[in-house]
Amino acid sequence: MARNMSGALLIEINRDGNDSLGAELGKLCVKANLYIAHVAHALRVSRMTLHSWFRGGKIRAKNEKIIHAFIKLVREDMEKEVLPARSLAASRAYIQEMIGE
Repeated sequence: MARNMSGALLIEINRDGNDSLGAELGKLCVKANLYIAHVAHALRVSRMTLHSWFRGGKIRAKNEKIIHAFIKLVREDMEKEVLPARSLAASRAYIQEMIGE
């Protein structure tokens, strides 16, 4: 199975004071076991952009609304126990269903 996030990225996401929207998204992706490449595809950004957001980088206003909606959907599916994804394939299938592919 492909490695989803490096140890350094996980430490950065969880560091004290990193309470940005991007860090919230990153923490949720970890809990839901959603792979960065799949999330980037759903949000129509690069993996590098997601890494930047997770570390507290600036998020353009046009992306904030989409991120909030994505977070809401993932949280709902966590509550319904649809997530966390059990595998790379399950992560891909979840995202594909979410975006209608």
